[in-house]
Amino acid sequence: MKTKLPLIAALYCGLCTVSSAFTLDFNGYVGKSLPTDTISILIEGYGNVTFTAGNKSTLIVDEKFKNDNGFGAPSLSFDEGDTVNVTFEGAQPLNVDFDYVGVSDGESFTTEESQFASQTFTISLEGNGDGAGLYQISWNQVPEPSSALLGLLGSALLVIRRRR
Repeated sequence: MKTKLPLIAALYCGLCTVSSAFTLDFNGYVGKSLPTDTISILIEGYGNVTFTAGNKSTLIVDEKFKNDNGFGAPSLSFDEGDTVNVTFEGAQPLNVDFDYVGVSDGESFTTEESQFASQTFTISLEGNGDGAGLYQISWNQVPEPSSALLGLLGSALLVIRRRR
């Protein structure tokens, strides 16, 4: 038991440095519109995520769209050809996942990471249909280098202590 304790403590230290997961939805923003309002949402523990309409698009947060199973939620509504730029203003996001609602046959969202603007994604709706909505974004945050270094240092000290 005594030899396993340092190993468990080292594993715990390593787990403390893993990335944080975040999810953003549009609850509380119904009625907001782009481009008149650039929507900037503060995510506790991360920072701001900003939405800016592109290509002369006018986007509104509403509850207009539902999936075939009846699921619907406040979403940023797109018509054909509408685009929005999503900028993550906190740490580098990893595993960014955009979830959509109300996408019908013949419609599809495209998501491209900008080569010119750091941490910015461009989302657009293409195809023929009645429109769809972006209802949720989830991502992970890269841990700060100092947090990772602290976890590594703690793990190294535990291994050294174990060898003595």
